[in-house]
Amino acid sequence: MGELKPYRVKSEVPLTGGARFIRGFARIGAVVAVLIVLTGIAIAIFVSVDRYNSDVRKHEDALCVTRLARAGWTFKKKYDYGSDLDYSVGGCSGWSLSYQSLNDVIAIADAPAPTFLSSEASSNLGWGLVITGGLAVVAYLAFWCIGWVFAGFTRDA
Repeated sequence: MGELKPYRVKSEVPLTGGARFIRGFARIGAVVAVLIVLTGIAIAIFVSVDRYNSDVRKHEDALCVTRLARAGWTFKKKYDYGSDLDYSVGGCSGWSLSYQSLNDVIAIADAPAPTFLSSEASSNLGWGLVITGGLAVVAYLAFWCIGWVFAGFTRDA
């Protein structure tokens, strides 16, 4: 049967200086890409959740204003020179409904309550993840290219 020798995957030939440069910059690129992915995912989730909460708040404000409008409440103009109505009356927080007519506010209230998938939040999350992935790939390839360029300046025998 002979001697049992351990299987060695690693080559006995040492890497050249250029190969070490490329490997080192590829590792740096991988670390930077991971940091970009972690940061990008956190930002995309934060932005999409904030957008969803904003859409829910807008729908709740529209329900409150519509309840007052259907009860016969008349809304005064917010400013003397504009056509914007002041919806911050009667216990309603109308800040999210600024610059919208009463008919638009009633249409928002009559629509079903937004879900995460029906609001713009899902689109924001999707685009955020696509951009994050693209930036991570670009960062990795940029560091690999820098290593490749620098490897050309090493003296290998």
